[in-house]
Amino acid sequence: MNFGKLCLFGLLTLIAACSAPAENRPPPAGINIVTVMGAVHGQHRRSESYSLTVLQKAIKKFDPDIIMVELPPERFAIASANYEQFGEVRESRTDDFPELIDVVFPLRQELGFEMVPVAAWTQKIADDRRAVLAQLESNPMRVKDWAKFQAAAASYNKAVRGRSDDPVFIHNKTYDNAVKARQDIYEELFGDDLGSGGWKNINVAHYQKIAAALEEVRGQEQRILILYGAWHKYWFLEQLETRDDIQLVDAADLF
Repeated sequence: MNFGKLCLFGLLTLIAACSAPAENRPPPAGINIVTVMGAVHGQHRRSESYSLTVLQKAIKKFDPDIIMVELPPERFAIASANYEQFGEVRESRTDDFPELIDVVFPLRQELGFEMVPVAAWTQKIADDRRAVLAQLESNPMRVKDWAKFQAAAASYNKAVRGRSDDPVFIHNKTYDNAVKARQDIYEELFGDDLGSGGWKNINVAHYQKIAAALEEVRGQEQRILILYGAWHKYWFLEQLETRDDIQLVDAADLF
């Protein structure tokens, strides 16, 4: 190859690399690769399009070094110890997450990834939120607020109808925007009443744990999967997009 052709080849290669989507480019040295996968909890057991088998295949395709899971550290410790001892998870909070019981814990032995708990949930937060919402719903002074929220919920239901268990749809902007529109109204109307259980506050607390876990592996070139309830996904992505130590991969490409 003569010098002119060599220069042209190099230029074309550079242009192709620069024009490729960011998530498809090889990460620079010291950058962790991160994807956020939205789970649908109990619906995984009822869905064909987003079954536990489909989820398992997507996780294997990503081939993570670390999976950050939606459990508080103390509940994770119990669940993990039980799995090691009995070959199954015996922990009440984890029972709500078949994606963990039936997929992630068993896959950990096969693939050898690390599980990191990153949830700020507590039973007290859940109980307090449930009690406050019941009071608000029965409060005649908040009738207009409930009507506004129900309208937002109806709009969300319409936007996702027939697609709420489609993993490709769940991992795109249309879904995220529908969730955000609903939850922004929820936070606007009830966030102050709910305190630590409000939508903004609980997501801030969850993300603080995610950010702390990311700091622990900064610069280590790890493949990190954040597996969380799908509604939280947009909120985490907005924060993750501001980081310069990770390369985000679109989870839709895993399905």
